[in-house]
Amino acid sequence: MIVKNARFVQSLSAFKPFPGQGLPEIAMVGKSNVGKSSLINSLTRNSHLARTSSEPGKTRLVNLYLINEAFFLVDLPGYGFAKASKQEKDTWAGMIEGYLQNSGNLKRVFQLVDIRHAPTRDDQMMVEYLRHYDIPFTVVATKADKLSRAQRGRSIPVICRTLAVQPWEVLMHSSREDLGRDALIELIERDISDSDTNN
Repeated sequence: MIVKNARFVQSLSAFKPFPGQGLPEIAMVGKSNVGKSSLINSLTRNSHLARTSSEPGKTRLVNLYLINEAFFLVDLPGYGFAKASKQEKDTWAGMIEGYLQNSGNLKRVFQLVDIRHAPTRDDQMMVEYLRHYDIPFTVVATKADKLSRAQRGRSIPVICRTLAVQPWEVLMHSSREDLGRDALIELIERDISDSDTNN
């Protein structure tokens, strides 16, 4: 799949109707500053599409991006931001759960984890949530360029053990090295094709 056009559509503070609703959706979830916006920019090859920041907690709404007028990439608020108040955390958790529970067009969730660190309890809880509700997901180990090949090889088993996934279920990604982009694009294309077949 070639990404010919990508545009921001809308930010939602709660799940509600939005322009283009009904098209397939692929959502990004993960802790604050794990690289969700960078992944969207990498997939679309547009470094200015989703706003990135070195400061955690910048994505505070559900952001919708329409790709090729055919499907949405959905950037969900990050969780686990230590400096946020309990009220803010509860609000973000409500947005994430509200979206995951109510979107009838969600085809897959990319569960992002930082390859440099063992997944957190929040990451474990999110994966448990996705499994409980039978939501298809793929673990994406971001920031792979920060580690050597040998270090990556040691990190993946830790991620697998912590999240109870198999090594082939984890895709490494680096926006700087363009690592993993093609595999993720192929996965999205397959999900969207399956959606077309089932409609």
